[in-house]
Amino acid sequence: MLGFSIQAPVFLGKPSKDSTNDLIAHYDNEENFLQALKSAGVRSIEIRILPRGADERAYRELIQRIWDAGLQITIHGHVAGEFPGSRFAEIYPSMRYILQHFHKYQSQLTMALHAFDAKTGLEEELHQQTVRLLHEWVAIINAEQLPMKIAVENNRKKTIKVDPGDSIDGVLRIVNEVESSVVGITWDMGHYYSNLMDQRGLKTAPDTHILDLPPAAFLKHVYHTHIHGLGLTGTHNPLTQSRSLPLEHYVSALQEAGYQGVYNLELTMNKFDTDQTLHEHVLASIRRLKEATS
Repeated sequence: MLGFSIQAPVFLGKPSKDSTNDLIAHYDNEENFLQALKSAGVRSIEIRILPRGADERAYRELIQRIWDAGLQITIHGHVAGEFPGSRFAEIYPSMRYILQHFHKYQSQLTMALHAFDAKTGLEEELHQQTVRLLHEWVAIINAEQLPMKIAVENNRKKTIKVDPGDSIDGVLRIVNEVESSVVGITWDMGHYYSNLMDQRGLKTAPDTHILDLPPAAFLKHVYHTHIHGLGLTGTHNPLTQSRSLPLEHYVSALQEAGYQGVYNLELTMNKFDTDQTLHEHVLASIRRLKEATS
């Protein structure tokens, strides 16, 4: 199944950042954008992101329109916040509407999630904090028998952050220590490729792909994906150019590992080059992903 991330401002009625409707590829409105995505083969929309403490009423209308359009949803979640409770709708209150209604439209929910990070501190403490939180969430998901998966995302390494999830080994360690079928991995292909480039001192994506892959132990735990290319403005660029990401190589590795989840494009459209329109970049990226996964 192909997926596409829509950024949180759009759910809040703000489809523009740098130019008119640039967060929805310059389509006139959200409905037209959703229809264009669906016509191109997209079947799932990710909310990017849904903070725990967000006003869920602000997200309801577009979430319902996504479902009414015949599309499913996934959630890019967030760990921050203190929300006690014994039910998932209590510890993650912005999910209340989704939890009440998703069963009418899809059989399960998938949430991508970053580990705890900080500007300073010890990586081990952040690792343990993440594992403790996931143990708590798993217990609630199991008690409620929710058909829900949590997928911890590998992040991009940044010198300004301490992040136990900014490497393949770090994410795999979190998942292994939680040790639950509820918790797997979001393979962010663009973050992974960015880290490989940084290791080689490359500022731009090379003409010849770097073909390194995560280990089999990582690939077999992948429940979700974030897919974006590397461009002049960094990550979250389109897949228009082949060099932007070794997409086909990564998809083949996932297929060999038995992956059954969403192939989700996570693009930041106001960062794109202007050599093509946003429409063209988006649709070309979907076409490439569709061909790679066929």
